[in-house]
Amino acid sequence: MEFELPQYNFNEKPPSSSKLPLIILVARLITIICIVVSIIVLRSNKVTLDNGAKLEYDYYNSYRYMFAVMVAGIIYNTFHIPFAVYYLIAKKHLIKHKSFHNFQFYGDKITFGMIATAAGAALGATVDLQKVVYTENNSKIDYFLGLMHIPNAFLVAAFVSSGISSVLSSLSLQKSE
Repeated sequence: MEFELPQYNFNEKPPSSSKLPLIILVARLITIICIVVSIIVLRSNKVTLDNGAKLEYDYYNSYRYMFAVMVAGIIYNTFHIPFAVYYLIAKKHLIKHKSFHNFQFYGDKITFGMIATAAGAALGATVDLQKVVYTENNSKIDYFLGLMHIPNAFLVAAFVSSGISSVLSSLSLQKSE
């Protein structure tokens, strides 16, 4: 009875058990979900004052900036979802060119910074506006401003997950060199 040892191809790479592709995809999805929830609350937060005027997010520049940044964040992260899914499935990047990795690296840094400034501006505006003493409609204005903490909180969560994407794109850029 002859016993044969298995033959191994040492040039073949073993399947990667790295969780990195999954973390990249989940971070981008969490960013998109948090921004969508934030937009829904931001857009639906409206009150009608006693004089008939409507108070909503677009009355304040900080909230308009927040909305514009959230739309840009959704577009940017949605653009990268197919690449993250391919990376998860194939365990390799769809586009290996250094220019794409540079685009992703700098795009993640810019998106991360924009989300941070939008969250800070909106939170600062909300806190400052709550300090103002209004002569009329105090409860309605307080209600409006109280609800503005919800999109701010979700934007901070998007900021954290965007930061994770930013760090991981740095690793990806380093590996492509």
